Amino acid sequence: MNDDTSPNLHSSPSEKPSPGAPCGRFEGREQFQDWVRQALSAAATEGWREIILCDGDFRDWPLGERAMQELLNEWASGVRAQKARKCTILAANFDAVRIHHPRFAEWRNRWSHLIECRQLSVKDPLDAPSVIWSERWVMQRVDVERVRGVASSDAQNGIAWREKLREWITSRSKTGFPTTILGL
Repeated sequence: MNDDTSPNLHSSPSEKPSPGAPCGRFEGREQFQDWVRQALSAAATEGWREIILCDGDFRDWPLGERAMQELLNEWASGVRAQKARKCTILAANFDAVRIHHPRFAEWRNRWSHLIECRQLSVKDPLDAPSVIWSERWVMQRVDVERVRGVASSDAQNGIAWREKLREWITSRSKTGFPTTILGL
């Protein structure tokens, strides 16, 4: 999905932009990964209440790094959050997450009470949006293959992305990535 809309995460006028998350255009895998790290660092230090991570397979994301697991643990433990936290993870295929990001898969199991995983109904993983959304900030890879995108804390754009992602969650996905796999 190559929607050239800039991302935004403000769900209400009272939310303030994230001072720790980068804004503007990015290009290249290295910069994309750095911005994912900065975003999750901001989520942990600023106590973001809700996060939505969406991608075809998360293969390019730095989710398996030890430092990322520490940031996610800080966010999930709610050290800075005053309210309950929630993370929704949307993917066309979670196999790459299990293979390339085992630490992240372990983290997801530990914090399953805060995390909802949904498998997207798409034929090609590239048809899924590649987005991080929060109430304060959003980042989208507009061109997944060339790893180009944009990040913003614009309120109107954030509301638009929230609506798009809610549509994916409610009518274009099903529960996926179970914490345990039962065998017979």
